[in-house]
Amino acid sequence: MFLHLNKPSLPAIFALSLFLVGCTANYHRRRADREADRIIDHAGQAVPGMTDDFRLEPEPLEPSAELPVAPAELRLFETSEPESPLLLLDLHDALRFAAANSHDYQARRESVFLQALALSAQRSRWHPQLFWRLRGDITYDSNREDGTLAGQSRPGMEWLLATGGRLAMDLSTTVNRFILGDPSGAARSALNLTLTQPLLRNSRIAAIEPLTQAEMDMLYEVRDFVRFQRRFTVSVLAEYYRALERRQRVENQRVNYQNLERIRARAEALGQAGRLPEMQVDRTRQDELGARDSLEQAKQDYLRAVDELKLTLGIRPEIELLPNPAEMERLSHQEMTAPPVDRARSIRAALENRLDLATTRDRLHDAERKVRVARNALRPGLDIILSATADTAENNHYFNFAEGSSSGYARMEADLPLSRANERSTYRRRLVERDRAERELSRQRDRVVLEVTNRWRDLERAGGSHEIQKRSVELARERVASTELLFDAGRATTRDVLDAYGDLLRAQNRLAQTMVDYRIAALELERDMDILVVDENGQIIESLGFDEITKRKEP
Repeated sequence: MFLHLNKPSLPAIFALSLFLVGCTANYHRRRADREADRIIDHAGQAVPGMTDDFRLEPEPLEPSAELPVAPAELRLFETSEPESPLLLLDLHDALRFAAANSHDYQARRESVFLQALALSAQRSRWHPQLFWRLRGDITYDSNREDGTLAGQSRPGMEWLLATGGRLAMDLSTTVNRFILGDPSGAARSALNLTLTQPLLRNSRIAAIEPLTQAEMDMLYEVRDFVRFQRRFTVSVLAEYYRALERRQRVENQRVNYQNLERIRARAEALGQAGRLPEMQVDRTRQDELGARDSLEQAKQDYLRAVDELKLTLGIRPEIELLPNPAEMERLSHQEMTAPPVDRARSIRAALENRLDLATTRDRLHDAERKVRVARNALRPGLDIILSATADTAENNHYFNFAEGSSSGYARMEADLPLSRANERSTYRRRLVERDRAERELSRQRDRVVLEVTNRWRDLERAGGSHEIQKRSVELARERVASTELLFDAGRATTRDVLDAYGDLLRAQNRLAQTMVDYRIAALELERDMDILVVDENGQIIESLGFDEITKRKEP
């Protein structure tokens, strides 16, 4: 039978312990989320362009609920069945869908979050680690015809110190009660405190190296995320504009096909009247068939471009989308001249702003720090250990240390480096890695200069080409008009008319291409200068683009 105790019984201690520490999985998940969010917010403050409303799991967007049905007047050849309406997608919504639905975007969010969890775990190692270990035993001895109920409670703490030391403390309480035979019992407690401090190897910089590297890795991950946001946003815009360009080609091919139909009908009428040789009539028929085939090919190219855009935006392939033609109209009214910022200033801005270049610089510092850590590992081991213990008397007073005993000691432990083959190899490897990091910084700087120079040249070329193609379209239209007048007067052949329309089609297609090329080149230059600012919804804040750079004073 169990004896009534004036002090807490063993089952009561177990019940209280389970109540205190028995938190649910959802509770721990919420705590982990809050800690990761704080880490991301703090790291984001050190990274220009990092959004302040980072969300791990944004609400997915459903096209049918977010997008309007395209009006009939905007449709070229697209048809929509009642169960799959044609939805109108403008530029703003394309960026919004990409940010919310893209699998690649979500994977990068998760990478940032996982890195924050890794840093949280590393930081927790440097906080006091509390524990409470409990044990209960029931024993029975048939020879002595007695049994005991024993329990042990051992709360404690372990604490890693920034100096490389370790502080350990625990309070061990053991309770024994006889449950058969002599109804007696005993209780005893012991308080232990131990400090271990390395004086040479594994002290200070070597001790906190894992935490230091985890902090830097978090910074690098946030920088990579911001860089990804900018690259991803530009790629979405590029795909959207390319789809619009393909659609413009369909429109150009459609108008060209209608013109060739008209020319073929006129040629047949002139041929029946004996005013045009049959050979020239056949030429118009042949070119009409070629125009029809080109129109079908242009439609397929456009539909493939839209399908690729759906994949990037995370929209199901069966959803019918129409990129808003008004975006192409707005693009045609934008000024497309020489780059708004000169090449030298573009390069200076990139060298100042590029986050990947900043990461490369910091990785060089990491490599230098790891050299110092590896050098520390070559030193002798010399630790000082301080320990103190206090015991209670073996009675029913758990915490009556006054009647107990106490002891302590101080000890020095040395580990002489008679064999350091692994540490020696690690040290030499760290030196090589530092040299590599120095070369990589130089190479990365040159790569940034080259990338920005090429983007600047692309923008300059696109601006010049756009002006040329605008003039080319004007001349082609004038040539078409004059050639048709000459054809009506019998002073031009069908070949002249067909060639004029062919040149007009090519000029119109090239004009659409140069408009898109210019816009994409401008975005890519801003991206490579790292002056784009993208919010959590994927929208670009234009006010921090070229205008901000041109306002800066020369150094």
